[in-house]
Amino acid sequence: AALTTRGINALDAYYARYLPMLVLAVTVPIVGGVTILTQDLLAAVIVALTLPLIPVFMVLVGLYTKGRVDRQWRTLGVLSGHFLDVVAGLPTLAVFGRAKAQAANIRRIGDAYRVATLRVLRVSFLSSLVLELLATLSVALIAVSIGLRLVEGNFTLYAGLVVLILAPEVYLPLRMVGANFHAAAEGLGAAE
Repeated sequence: AALTTRGINALDAYYARYLPMLVLAVTVPIVGGVTILTQDLLAAVIVALTLPLIPVFMVLVGLYTKGRVDRQWRTLGVLSGHFLDVVAGLPTLAVFGRAKAQAANIRRIGDAYRVATLRVLRVSFLSSLVLELLATLSVALIAVSIGLRLVEGNFTLYAGLVVLILAPEVYLPLRMVGANFHAAAEGLGAAE
């Protein structure tokens, strides 16, 4: 019952958010990068050097997160199975005076599930922070290079604005894939 109710919702996040973002993460950086290349070679080089860092980091986080999500599902399975057994046998447990001991056991398993969930959330928030920081620093590097060349008079304002508007959009789909990855990992854990 727990796998069906919670697992279906997790699969929705995988199919409705993660997979469409993967398609955008492939197409938007290519189109945006080519457009930036037509306006500014230096900004295109910065994008080409910093953009691959995001997927590399996502893969490393994904490998780390997979084990935690699997443990979370196992803990939830133990908790839900034990809870259903206790509820089914509650009249018998009450007759023999064992209901309070089982309540403490359920509390212990629930605390273990809470700790596992908080660990997954901690990794999720830290990885999102690093992805945002990497993308922000990359765009800032592009902005500084454009600003310096504008001050020197070696660059046009039009090209600078085009690049500054497109640079964050090149990184956005990859950041969104990273943000939706953790929900997708829970969905894949439910599917398995």
